[in-house]
Amino acid sequence: MLIRTTATRRGRTERRRLRARTTSYDRNDDETPRTTFDSALLAVARKAAEMIKPDMTIAISTGSIASKLLDVLVEDKGTKTTQYRGCKYVPSSLLAAKELALRGLSPLVDVDDLQAIDIVFIQPSETAVYYNEITETKNIVAVLDRQQTPIQPSIIQTKKVLRKSLKTIVLTEHFRNFIGGSVPVELGIENWQEIAEELDDCFLGDAEVWRRGNSGQEQSHPMGGANPYISPDGLSTIVDLKFEDALKGGRYSKGFVLAGEDCSPFQIQAEIESCGGEDVLAHGLFLTADCALSPWGDLGLDVLVLQKGDDLPFQ
Repeated sequence: MLIRTTATRRGRTERRRLRARTTSYDRNDDETPRTTFDSALLAVARKAAEMIKPDMTIAISTGSIASKLLDVLVEDKGTKTTQYRGCKYVPSSLLAAKELALRGLSPLVDVDDLQAIDIVFIQPSETAVYYNEITETKNIVAVLDRQQTPIQPSIIQTKKVLRKSLKTIVLTEHFRNFIGGSVPVELGIENWQEIAEELDDCFLGDAEVWRRGNSGQEQSHPMGGANPYISPDGLSTIVDLKFEDALKGGRYSKGFVLAGEDCSPFQIQAEIESCGGEDVLAHGLFLTADCALSPWGDLGLDVLVLQKGDDLPFQ
């Protein structure tokens, strides 16, 4: 197989010089594990905030670390710091827009009115590092927009923001050896069923295609149940490609399978886009992040800053 994860290259990785950098912060011995982890997430958020400069255009998604990043920005603005002077904020989703408005972070700018976004902070559902032997690079890869509550996401909006990003920072609570499970795909509403059937044929035996329900809860029917999801503008719906091992149950041991063989997210992305063509409006695989920030070390008490091309350090 041409593409392998960093986990399968342990021997070669351990011989290479570690370039990932960590920033320590003080630990309070009286803290509970939950409080300690919350402090670790806050430390990641503060490291992210250090990357913001005056007059930048910024997009921030939703999620545990992203929420703390917004709190840090509000707290620092209260100290009259000049670090965020002139910054503009781009909502990456409807929920992100509400979070920004709730905290009084402004001005808000529509992504369609911009040619570029200086920096995007995105918190995926899953994150891993994969080695691509074709390009001979290590990529920070992720699954986005898997969550369905409190409302369904707009994968189209997320990808539109990412396409205009000059630098994309992934915020993640932890790294997996392999990403996998379900991958959301947004389809045009007019012929969604035809495209869903094409996807089903492409991944026959490897994944099932289920349409999301409108409630935001996990659907109980491949067609989306009694009230299937339709986007607010009426132009799209979302299906999930569920990569689950029918024999053993749960996730495949190495994340994804194609034609019965273990494969990489790069191969899954290519298959989704070739099967659905232009009728696949967006999908949840994101394979080109510039940097990732995550809790690391003993009890997550350090901040890992992992650049594209870096190896994950071993704990």
